[in-house]
Amino acid sequence: MPISVTFDSNTWEIVVDEEKRNESDQIYQRIYELIRTGEISPFFFEGLATMETVRKRDRKSHMAEYKAGFEMSVDGKIYTKSTGSGAPEISDYLKKMIPKALELGFRFTHLPRIGAPMLKIPDKYWAPDEKYCMGERQTRSFECAGFIESLGSGKAALLNELEAGHGGVVQRTLFDQAVTKKKYAKLFAEWVDGDALAVSYGYGIDYFCTNDTGSGAGSFSIFYPKNLAQLEAKYPVSVVSPAELVGTVQAGCS
Repeated sequence: MPISVTFDSNTWEIVVDEEKRNESDQIYQRIYELIRTGEISPFFFEGLATMETVRKRDRKSHMAEYKAGFEMSVDGKIYTKSTGSGAPEISDYLKKMIPKALELGFRFTHLPRIGAPMLKIPDKYWAPDEKYCMGERQTRSFECAGFIESLGSGKAALLNELEAGHGGVVQRTLFDQAVTKKKYAKLFAEWVDGDALAVSYGYGIDYFCTNDTGSGAGSFSIFYPKNLAQLEAKYPVSVVSPAELVGTVQAGCS
């Protein structure tokens, strides 16, 4: 039976991109083969295409100008509907790499935050609810996300740095004068990391593979050793490096 793995952007891109894979450690070629032969079932978080793809210098203005989509209906009849801002235009690089990843077998995981943009892709490219029904999966995901935020990581890393005020991230970003574009981009990335880990736990995926150790972001990163240890103790997200992942698979096959 294959093991399921959520891959962070700093790992899946190297596995899928032949040029990066050939220029990197052979461990990535090994992971590619394990996926190709069905020993690893690969997943990645939708945030890579709905959030992370926004250029770093544009992330603050993107959120300040973001408009959530909504729909009002009665007895199944839609009376009011707005698509809002929708998902951002993905980068040229992702336009090439995402189809390759999907062909290899990657499937997107989803965290339904209210008003958040969602990818418009065929249902077959979404991760299936195999271990838990959709309701339980969502409950698990948001419970884990809430704990991550209680540590000051994930979405809270951004909210805690924005100037105090009413409203959520969009409104507070719009009126914020304190956080620089550079810092905002880094905090925005921490939000993606936190949600990616939470949703991986929600689906019951076996491992989360990343090269991130939290050293660059500091203590507000969920990958900061102290934060990750607390998360693992309560919600076993099973974070591993590429080398540790291969070692785990090989140990299971021996």
